[in-house]
Amino acid sequence: MKISPLTYLSIFFSFLLFSCEDVIEVDLKTGEPKLVIDAEIQWQKETDGSFQKIKLSRLTDYYNPTTPKVSNAIVEIQNSTGEIFSFHESNTPGEYICNNFIPKLNETYTLTVEIDNQIYTATENLTSVPEITKVIQESGKGISNEDISIAIFYQDPEDETNYYLTDFKTEHLYYREYILMNDDLQNGKEIEDSFSHEDLKPGDLVEITHRGISEQFYNYMYLILESTSGNPFATPPANIRGNIINKQNPDNYALGYFRLSEINHLTYTVVEEN
Repeated sequence: MKISPLTYLSIFFSFLLFSCEDVIEVDLKTGEPKLVIDAEIQWQKETDGSFQKIKLSRLTDYYNPTTPKVSNAIVEIQNSTGEIFSFHESNTPGEYICNNFIPKLNETYTLTVEIDNQIYTATENLTSVPEITKVIQESGKGISNEDISIAIFYQDPEDETNYYLTDFKTEHLYYREYILMNDDLQNGKEIEDSFSHEDLKPGDLVEITHRGISEQFYNYMYLILESTSGNPFATPPANIRGNIINKQNPDNYALGYFRLSEINHLTYTVVEEN
């Protein structure tokens, strides 16, 4: 499944009247300022993964040009042995960092966020990812048959079910382009994820992040990506719930999804082709 871009869409309908200079203001309902938890733990291969970051904000209404950041929260992650990793707010409001996180493949971690006398929790496992074995650049792609494409390749492990999320970032994209993949039809085979763009040219940098993800996060991302594909002006499903819950008040859940991934991360420079 390949989607561009990934974003939560706010839909605003404007009505234009011919030969009329009056401004029509649409009364949009202001939604409840739900907590938004951006908690992606990434363990890049060949690093110790000790530095991690979590961001807290609140859902804002359409007319608010800024996103309210959430300060003074207590943010922790605990592993299955009871070891706690505390995240402390940095000099950037709403950004919480940890310098001593210990990642372990297949380990179970529980996130806890306490703010305004509410406690939000989520539990997830850290999922592995195979190595990227090669990166290939080709031309003659896209609708025009003139686009440059960049493809990564990796070997899917046999006899197990795996899920992957890859994103590509360049200066030509406002949002990252995402590829969601499972191995239902490619178990044990070499898998290719590719990206092309009509404006790619020699010297451009393409930043690539390739993750192993859980089945639950795969299903969540499928719904998110599906809701923003096809017709970009269609209203996405009103309630795509993540795994972050509020046991005290289930209706006051947080938006977002707590996930942990081993990742491959690389930056590819587009080259001149002969």
